[in-house]
Amino acid sequence: MSASDIRQRYTDYFVKNGHTLMPSADIVPRNDATLLFSSAGMVPFKQFFLNPATAPHKMVTTVQKCVRAGGKHNDLDQVGFTPRHHTFFEMLGNFSFGAYSKREIIHMAWKFVRQELKMPEDRLRVTVLETDDEAYDIWKNEVGVDPRRIVRCGAEDNFWSMGNEGPCGPSSEIFWDTRDPRYMESDDERWLEFWNLVFMQFHRGADGKLRPLDTPCVDTGMGLERVASILQGKVNNFDTDEFQVIIRDIDARCSPGQSSGSVDLAKALACKRIIADHLRASAFLISEGVFPSNIGRGYVLRRIIRRAVRAGRLLGINDSVLSALYPSLELAMGAAYPELMERRQLIVSVLESEEKMFLRTLDKGLVLLEGIFASGNSQRLVSGADAFSLYDTHGFPLDLTEIIARDSGWTVDVEAFAKIQRQSRERNKASWKGKLTKQDSVAREIEATCLEWEEAGVSSQFSGYDVDPEAKPTAAACRVIAFKSLSNGDGLLVIDPCPFYATGGGQEADTGVITIGNSEGSHEFAVSDAVAMPSGQATVLRLTATSDKQHLFRGGQMIYATVDEARRLGSAVHHTATHLLNAALRKTVGVSVMQAGSLVQAEGLRFDFTSGALSSEQLREIEGLVNKAALDNIDITTARMPLDQAKAQGAVALFSEKYDAASVRVVNVAGLSMELCGGTHLRSTRAVFPFHITSEGSIGAGTRRIEAKAGVAASVWLQQQLEYGRATAQTLGAAQLGVMDKKAQQLVDRNRALREEADRWLRAAAVNAEAVATHSTALGERGVPAAFHILAPLPFNARLVAERACHLRDTEPSLVHVVIQGRAIALSVNAEQLPGEHAAVLLSSVLGKLPGKGGGQASLAQGQLETAVAELAQVAHL
Repeated sequence: MSASDIRQRYTDYFVKNGHTLMPSADIVPRNDATLLFSSAGMVPFKQFFLNPATAPHKMVTTVQKCVRAGGKHNDLDQVGFTPRHHTFFEMLGNFSFGAYSKREIIHMAWKFVRQELKMPEDRLRVTVLETDDEAYDIWKNEVGVDPRRIVRCGAEDNFWSMGNEGPCGPSSEIFWDTRDPRYMESDDERWLEFWNLVFMQFHRGADGKLRPLDTPCVDTGMGLERVASILQGKVNNFDTDEFQVIIRDIDARCSPGQSSGSVDLAKALACKRIIADHLRASAFLISEGVFPSNIGRGYVLRRIIRRAVRAGRLLGINDSVLSALYPSLELAMGAAYPELMERRQLIVSVLESEEKMFLRTLDKGLVLLEGIFASGNSQRLVSGADAFSLYDTHGFPLDLTEIIARDSGWTVDVEAFAKIQRQSRERNKASWKGKLTKQDSVAREIEATCLEWEEAGVSSQFSGYDVDPEAKPTAAACRVIAFKSLSNGDGLLVIDPCPFYATGGGQEADTGVITIGNSEGSHEFAVSDAVAMPSGQATVLRLTATSDKQHLFRGGQMIYATVDEARRLGSAVHHTATHLLNAALRKTVGVSVMQAGSLVQAEGLRFDFTSGALSSEQLREIEGLVNKAALDNIDITTARMPLDQAKAQGAVALFSEKYDAASVRVVNVAGLSMELCGGTHLRSTRAVFPFHITSEGSIGAGTRRIEAKAGVAASVWLQQQLEYGRATAQTLGAAQLGVMDKKAQQLVDRNRALREEADRWLRAAAVNAEAVATHSTALGERGVPAAFHILAPLPFNARLVAERACHLRDTEPSLVHVVIQGRAIALSVNAEQLPGEHAAVLLSSVLGKLPGKGGGQASLAQGQLETAVAELAQVAHL
């Protein structure tokens, strides 16, 4: 039975038994800041276990995409070396929120295993909590399982809880007898757990006591990869059908005679499994908007990709491996997950960019490690400082350094690394410590108030959609719903209806004025920000300096709200411009372009998208398309409709966003653009003119960013550019802007000629540079003869040091030459005379005794010492 068959049979079975099939939730939990990734099938339903009455359906079944890499659920280090650890896996699950309890799920589970999956009873056994007589009785007397196949276990194995407090309960697990001859004497290895049934029937209080829940729930989880291995007769998950599609492709890419690269067959097999697993994890993470970075989820993704690249290198694959293998992932899983095909260009582009970037640094990092390994360290220990330098300077994750060191029989001083990393972070924090303390405190107050009001049912209606942003603003009459003072003297206010747009969808918040009139006179308060409650049921306004006017904001009090006209119009212009820009990009580059984020402000816009670099011709074409659309004065309309209807009509959605399936807002620029959007827009496109792209560039692997200005903001910017041009022309002595480029070119040519002349003088100086002291020694494991040359400390010139090293390499090729001037150091090797010696490796060994940093190529390496060298005594010990 294929993995695809198992998915379908599982969900069909539970739908037939009254469950609602829901799609997999995102791997990145949208409403759970405690987790990096969804690591189990129940994660998307945590809130419903806490409050079953709010569940959208009483019985649910899913196939959940899960990732365990990073955070408290991390299987990254075990992948490839065990039969069943994965960074990405699928969890088949069915859930009850008060519809049924343990009796019903035990019967359903056994029927599915025996009748649907055809597993023979003599290969199965179940476990129950040792004190759960009810579950034992159901298995024995109602289901009819042989008591010898029912095992009572302790709470460490068969009791599950969401945390120190909250819903919890006993569990029952179903096991498969692998009959693996290697483990017949070991129950732990012989029996494979593949389905866990959790009966959430208690609530653990802060005092640790268990109390029965008013509404018992059920949570089950079955690992798809494990079940596939059972039904396909495999002892290793990586031997199942979907993994094998990818692994066969890996085999095909290893050239004959290099199928194991530089490693033995067991290590080669582990490398193939690492690559297959990491391809799945990285592709699904990228498909959900996670991109490689140096923090959080992005760093986990970067580690996954880089581990796969290194595994490919060990197999003899020296180019990008994951992006090349992507078609095999589509073949294996594309039918189950259409997003793999819909987002193909994005995923492949990000993978390829990240792989190529790491390949450029991999060799350099390996050379540095080889230099450390060749240093003669008797403890065979990579210092914390070296490991941190590899991480901080060359992008080597610590775990990758550990793996490479372990393969060479070395270890890494992890504690010292952690200490140095901690000190680095503390130094960084010290640079801004105290600046945000007060702001952070107020931010926490605002967050707490929003949650408090949300729970109390405070709500308001946004009325800003009804106002034409190009019309002259008028004060809107509103009622005070709630008010609270902040510790810094500001206040929080909810009014209904509310004309202020809250920050969201990439658009900045409206600002403006609240006016209250009473017997004391008229009072005005500036609105400095507007934020939405987590549920979106109300907009919370932040007012400045209200501490002595709290009594004015009584519940039900009538007030008047005026939105800042220029800010609202500027935001609307630039939000409409982002839609026109998106349409122009898709027309110019292709429909595979996907929006990856945006920022809409009154002064300009920022638009992130998935693509390769754009040419200047493409940028001009995109500008032209947006400006034409603006001048055509196309009508803009909005409508609400179900999500499926909007998609059927061709509406474009931001792929990393989640939408309400029942009702979405569609913004339609007639015949040009249709997008799901909650922002404020123009009624027609004319005010977007003029539109100008101010910059375009990369912000990460496979992701580009355009910054642009439109309308009045663009006119102001263009006028500024004209003034800059006139001032520059005057400086260059150009009578007109049109000849400024010729004047500039003349200066460039003159500067190049002067630099070439300076280089000639530098080379001449390098030939004649006399050392104030020299020292002969031997370097490296093979004791290659070397000469240290200390130059006079002034004038200091790192290029002079490098040129001198090159000159000595060519004139005295039988020696390794180390040239030092002050803190500058350069080491040269003549490859023909000294085959097998590498300048960067030798410099690394020198810098191990003469502290400093550096690197380079095979024939020349350069660096900088921590302390200047001026006399022979400082290098005599080398």
